[in-house]
Amino acid sequence: MSLLTSPMPSHAPGSTAERDLRWSRISAAMEADGYDALVFAANDYRGHKGSLRYLADYNLCHKYGYAVMFRGEAPILVLPQQQENDRRPATEWVSDYRFPYNLGAGLVETLRAKGGDLRVGIVGLRQIMKVEDYLALTEGLPGCTFSDADPLFNRVRAVKSPAEMAATRESAYILDRCFDRLLEIAHPGMTEQQIAAEMFRVGSLHGGQDPLFLTMYAERRGDTARPTFGQPEDRVLGVNDVFTFSFEIVGPSGYWTELSRMVTFAAPSAANVQISQAVTAGIQAAEQAMVPGVEMADVQKSVIAAVEAAGATSAYWSGHGMGLDVLEQPWIGLDVVQDESKDRDVTAASDGMLLAVHPALWNADAEVMGYMADSFVIENGAAQRLSKHPLQLYRIC
Repeated sequence: MSLLTSPMPSHAPGSTAERDLRWSRISAAMEADGYDALVFAANDYRGHKGSLRYLADYNLCHKYGYAVMFRGEAPILVLPQQQENDRRPATEWVSDYRFPYNLGAGLVETLRAKGGDLRVGIVGLRQIMKVEDYLALTEGLPGCTFSDADPLFNRVRAVKSPAEMAATRESAYILDRCFDRLLEIAHPGMTEQQIAAEMFRVGSLHGGQDPLFLTMYAERRGDTARPTFGQPEDRVLGVNDVFTFSFEIVGPSGYWTELSRMVTFAAPSAANVQISQAVTAGIQAAEQAMVPGVEMADVQKSVIAAVEAAGATSAYWSGHGMGLDVLEQPWIGLDVVQDESKDRDVTAASDGMLLAVHPALWNADAEVMGYMADSFVIENGAAQRLSKHPLQLYRIC
């Protein structure tokens, strides 16, 4: 089916134009990189299913699945057989759904229809695709060549369209309403889980999905304290505790944003004030540095310089791109925790990017940690913060 003749009705204003824009960009990138076809691998883990939603507006809610796109043609969805009768498709972008008994064999059949000597790129090859499905492809199509197409897809989706930018603001609005609720109900004696439950409820009422809620604090093990993070627990908050949370959620259109703040009840200690000010300085430095053309390595340097000038030490990388996956390129300081720099990664800021900035700081002498996060879009040559809540340490009296 040609990109120009596919008779798909739109399910929302402007969605057909958005679909055609994405398919055209992917096809152009395929031609530039010499691919005849792309296989998109996805599963329902956070950060592993955005490719299907980007390509086909299909929200994979269970198990795993694939899409196959031949250059210049509409994608084909290849999903587990058991989803044929009980699936809930959220898309009218794609009309060709296939439900083979064996997904690897289904992929082979789909690709073989176009010949046995294709150059095929796999999106999600390194972290998402099942080994048995990859082996089915390589053994079933020995004349085809297969390679990692993540760099291609990362370049295409790093710059968001105007429709995508609007969708990010939906998500940011939901997070602001969730934090409004925290400020209304949080008090000493509550557990982390009780606060999280209220924020989940508000997020759901506003159309949010897939909430990712983490809490952070200094955990003591024996004679050693260290920063820790994890799911909300039944830890009861005391008067002098600093409740630090990170809330990430997708809005109705599937786009992630993140909001994190530090909240206390009694007057905070001087160490907590200092580290919160250092986090604030780091985020503000990133906001000033994230202009089109600037390398993300230089954004990281700006964050570290601001943090250290405020007397703190960074303990983690400082941020990342977002979109239909919670982690997307470009990275802001990923080399702090691991070296994943590769040729053809997205490394520079550009208009149309959505990024989370989240310096994580640790003061070992005072045994206090600092973490806050904001989501930014880069538009008209400057970074714009999406949350309406000021960047500060909040005290609830």
